[in-house]
Amino acid sequence: MVVSSTDSRKLTLEPDFLRRLARLKLETRMILGGVMKGEKRSKKYGTSVEFADYKDYHSGDDLRYLDWNIYARLERFFLKLFHEEEDLTVHILLDLSASMSGGDPPKSLYSKELAAALAYIALTNLDRVSITTFSENVGNSSQLLRGRGHLSTFIDLLNSTPTGQMTDFEQTMKTFNLRHRSRGLVFVISDFLDPVNVKEGIKRLAYQKHDILLLHVLDKSEIDPDLRGDWALTDAETGEVVEVSVSPRLLADYKKKMVSFLEDLRTFSRKLGIGYVLTTTDTDVEDFILKELVFTGFVR
Repeated sequence: MVVSSTDSRKLTLEPDFLRRLARLKLETRMILGGVMKGEKRSKKYGTSVEFADYKDYHSGDDLRYLDWNIYARLERFFLKLFHEEEDLTVHILLDLSASMSGGDPPKSLYSKELAAALAYIALTNLDRVSITTFSENVGNSSQLLRGRGHLSTFIDLLNSTPTGQMTDFEQTMKTFNLRHRSRGLVFVISDFLDPVNVKEGIKRLAYQKHDILLLHVLDKSEIDPDLRGDWALTDAETGEVVEVSVSPRLLADYKKKMVSFLEDLRTFSRKLGIGYVLTTTDTDVEDFILKELVFTGFVR
């Protein structure tokens, strides 16, 4: 139960906010295997300049990494290991279906700011990052870009993309997987109000072995509506109008079902090894990133 909005405000990120974002990094929980060297320290061992550990020498190992100082002391051969620095591929999937236009501020505007902020963190750390919008299918999408100079490209993309119509979560994830075969860190920003296809879409995304965080964005009134009396409620995506008399009993039943919906999505995600976090549009984006997302471990 959320009021539809015609808010036309454009996305902007303040310089002070950008400076604070630049101190952060995105983290993945798995070895993804980047394409080129970057600033992200991998959990793999390689041959970069940062020393990690020693291991016993075995026949066939590269003699260039023998530690002769240790051999002089112990008369045993040890190889030096180094942390391998590699880039991280980050994909940000942003739901801009019609239901995202609701709220005050609109969920779409809040989600665009969140998407741009995550993109800037990635760009600052020389990760490769893309933003893809979707509704009934994949919409506007950027190339994979590196370097903070590309922030304006993402902001222009977000400001030029209006909300669409219905959500087809499963078809969107199917299309995304076909376009992006290699694994990456994937943020999905959505209200997840597609009860038929959400779980199938999430499973399709998880099948690709991405490291995934679902960012569930709702307006506070969708969780705890304050309505009384007779209303004609219009579905933002289907246009269907339903006349209802909002009683305390109906509100209680709605809130119970919403709690069940949120818990079901959280539990489903956990079973698939997917991260999940809920926010509402009255929560400051910076506070959400610095508190909730840092707590998840995806941001540090």
